[in-house]
Amino acid sequence: MNVNEIFALPINLHQVAITDGIPLYGSKSLNDKFLDAINNSKRGKLIFGTVKIMVKQGRIIPCFADSGILRHFRRRISHDTSGGLLRLLRIIVAKKPIDHPLDYVLAFLDFSTKKIIVLISNHITEKFSILVSDSYISLSLTHEMMHMFAHQNPSKFLSLFKEELNSYYLNYFTKIFNLKDEKSVENVIEEIYKYLLLKCEIGDVVSLSNILIYIEKLKPYSNLKKDEFDKVCMDYIKVIRILLNNDMTKFISLAKEYKYLINPLYNSYKDSFGRIPNKGCTQEIIYPSEVICGYSDIKIDSKIKNALNSLK
Repeated sequence: MNVNEIFALPINLHQVAITDGIPLYGSKSLNDKFLDAINNSKRGKLIFGTVKIMVKQGRIIPCFADSGILRHFRRRISHDTSGGLLRLLRIIVAKKPIDHPLDYVLAFLDFSTKKIIVLISNHITEKFSILVSDSYISLSLTHEMMHMFAHQNPSKFLSLFKEELNSYYLNYFTKIFNLKDEKSVENVIEEIYKYLLLKCEIGDVVSLSNILIYIEKLKPYSNLKKDEFDKVCMDYIKVIRILLNNDMTKFISLAKEYKYLINPLYNSYKDSFGRIPNKGCTQEIIYPSEVICGYSDIKIDSKIKNALNSLK
């Protein structure tokens, strides 16, 4: 089969979803090819049975998308906890857009319907090999499935990934607040990310003043002087405010000023999990599920596999 025909636009398209007032179209043929792509990738094989069931149930919805639709939903999900800003920082660093498989596939969790929409450009296999295309379709999907798991099973999520969340946020807060090496600080860090997940991310009630209260609990463990600690706290809250307002123009203009808060979001992945995932790292500052989504981008271990397969 010609590689360019793998995701070629088929006949018999029908509306399968409507999001933001935009009708999205799919077909049985697309579903079949999507499932083939999942089954043909290394990570996809580990969850293929679950994905097949979820596609049949309509909880995962593959859709064809042109470049305009992909651009629209990239902007739209930058308001959400689901994959926003995936490539933005990489583009800023590179000074120009990078032709990447993730430009041609976009999965996102639609919080209103609790379904995962997978937008696939029919040009993906014109630009990349079948192997690469299948790998990134699976990568985009598993990232969003982990968001779904966290939102549907927050208690189980926190229990299952306690070690990983503790490690990541201990590394992060140690870097920005110069924390002392004391075991009891982990209890405070757990309080912080549990509040962020349950109230800010899932509860969708973001109180900057309450976040500040939780962050200030780290003060007794910091080697910083009071005025230095207070400045980091204020900058931390400013970055959250900018991200919540989706003010990317302001964020980019102030990127150097807040570099000391952003770079550790990347480096904490390397220190905790061995390497940095292929994505922009900003949402971790307020959305803890993104940490485990990033971890799942790096590898699918038994914990990730079990969590994703529990969704069926």
